[in-house]
Amino acid sequence: MINTFQIVIGTAGHIDHGKTSIVKALTGTDTDVLLEEKKRGMTIDIGFAYLNKEITIIDVPGHEKFIRNMVAGVSTINIALIIVAADDGLMPQTHEHIEILNLLNIKHAIIAVSKVDKADKGALSIIEDQIRQRIKDTNFQNAKIIKTSVKNDTGLDILKNEILHLSKNIQKGQDRGIFYMPVDRVFSKKGFGTIVTGTVLSGRLEKNSEIDVFPGDDIGIVRSLQTHGKETNLIKMGDRAAVNISNMEHSLLKRGSVLIEKDRIGPTSKIIAYIKMMNIENWKIVDKQLVHIHIGTSRVIAKAITYGVEVLPGQSANILFDLDQQITPMCDQRLIIRSISPMVTIAGGKILDNNPKYRKKELKKNIQKIEVDSSKRFAQALVRNWRKPLSITNWSKIFNVSQRQIQKWMKDYGVVESERFIFLSDNLEISKKEINRNLSKFHKSNKFKKSISKDELLHQVNFAKEWFEYVVSNMKSDVVENEGGLSLKSNEIILSNEDALIAKNIENILNKAGFSLLTSINVHENQKKALNLLYFLKNEGVAIQVDSDLWMHVNSYKILKNKLSLHFNRNAKLSVPELKETISVTRKNAIPILEFCDKIKLTKRIDNFRIRGDYLNE
Repeated sequence: MINTFQIVIGTAGHIDHGKTSIVKALTGTDTDVLLEEKKRGMTIDIGFAYLNKEITIIDVPGHEKFIRNMVAGVSTINIALIIVAADDGLMPQTHEHIEILNLLNIKHAIIAVSKVDKADKGALSIIEDQIRQRIKDTNFQNAKIIKTSVKNDTGLDILKNEILHLSKNIQKGQDRGIFYMPVDRVFSKKGFGTIVTGTVLSGRLEKNSEIDVFPGDDIGIVRSLQTHGKETNLIKMGDRAAVNISNMEHSLLKRGSVLIEKDRIGPTSKIIAYIKMMNIENWKIVDKQLVHIHIGTSRVIAKAITYGVEVLPGQSANILFDLDQQITPMCDQRLIIRSISPMVTIAGGKILDNNPKYRKKELKKNIQKIEVDSSKRFAQALVRNWRKPLSITNWSKIFNVSQRQIQKWMKDYGVVESERFIFLSDNLEISKKEINRNLSKFHKSNKFKKSISKDELLHQVNFAKEWFEYVVSNMKSDVVENEGGLSLKSNEIILSNEDALIAKNIENILNKAGFSLLTSINVHENQKKALNLLYFLKNEGVAIQVDSDLWMHVNSYKILKNKLSLHFNRNAKLSVPELKETISVTRKNAIPILEFCDKIKLTKRIDNFRIRGDYLNE
């Protein structure tokens, strides 16, 4: 099936092996555009040429000093064009480029043996064997090897036809549904302003859209778009594109900047990545080691936090990287790790979490358990977030994928969807048990309290509020609501004969006190027991809790309510002195009584007066 999306091809190989010459022979374009490149006869920066309207070739530098530019160039390609000179064979940068391509998980490659006019058949046969041996354990072990010479025009048509054939049969990768484009060039053009170029890794972008530009946390407006040198109203995943951004100085942008759909991915200074070390003797990664990390078109210095683990040649591990500057990568994006000095490619891998939220102890204990596969990692995240489940929308932002992808993963793991969040059925059962456990603990410690307030229970279980309400609503057979609080249906308050006598005595003391508010210490010598029994009497409808530890009898409350009603039948307002006179209390008691009346809506405070409250009208 012929694809309908653009293909990006990246060159790779040692310096002076003829990469730029082959690109020029295929496309007619000289990608060495910098004056210094012309002068030195080698590619320093990445260059671009078009084979046809669907195929772009990115020419990358081969010199080891410019490996950063090479990584920036090949990080977004579909096919690698690996070039090996017949008169040199495999050289240091050839080996490193092949390793980088494999670490970046590039699936397709074509090998062009250049300058075959400088070697005999025997030498060519040896070089071909060396190449086969070198790529046998890579993604492109079955790549075609084509002998070429720009000087004699040998093999170029065969090479071009192989590029066209392979391009037609490449399947488009999965679109994340989020526009994401790493920037590889920035320049300013008179009459247009700031222009950036790059390969669209995900999503689509329309003219006149607003776009997040990182680093810098700026919002740009897309003034115009181009792909393959032609104006367009839309660019999409796989396109080589130029984006003209208005209201933004080009000096604010650089290679490594990223254009992203608004409000989808934010900058970060920490990432968790799965890495695999190359089999290079004497190279390892240890705790707090500094390394270079290449992600997309950006490069940063990072401190590797391994929590004491040594990652030796050929081994793999999950590592937290503390970056020296903010970047904006996607989850599952590939990365390359190079040593600080000398600069050698030592590992590759992919990002597992681009915005870690773990506590230090939790991460130290569990970092090696984080799944590399994204769908399994999603299931892990659901389990980990059982106290605070999230919506499909939120999960799509965390994993940097489309909502459709989240829904696909949900089917794989039997995830339950409610109006506001998704969760595993086990999460609901665990949450029910947690509420049951805390309610049982409360009843055991508070034998005379009928219920615990919802806010206090919510604080204890540390659930998201909406999840708490959802779980409680699914526990009607176990949990009952009492006066705005919650209790277990199975809980019974049974007083001993001794406690029943004390409770009766407390009731009599409250009744005799009238509007003189009492505390627990006023009603019994054992304050803790007194407070528990006051709560018991409150649940029985006998005691009224005016404040945290201020109480009156229900008979006094009924009298209070009646007196207030009579007062407001004759008066529009009530002052503190008027209340003192109405119920014959001191100011010490009048103020908490009025505040209590405000709270339960018997009265409503306006400035220094009270008016009739909504509840008193009923």
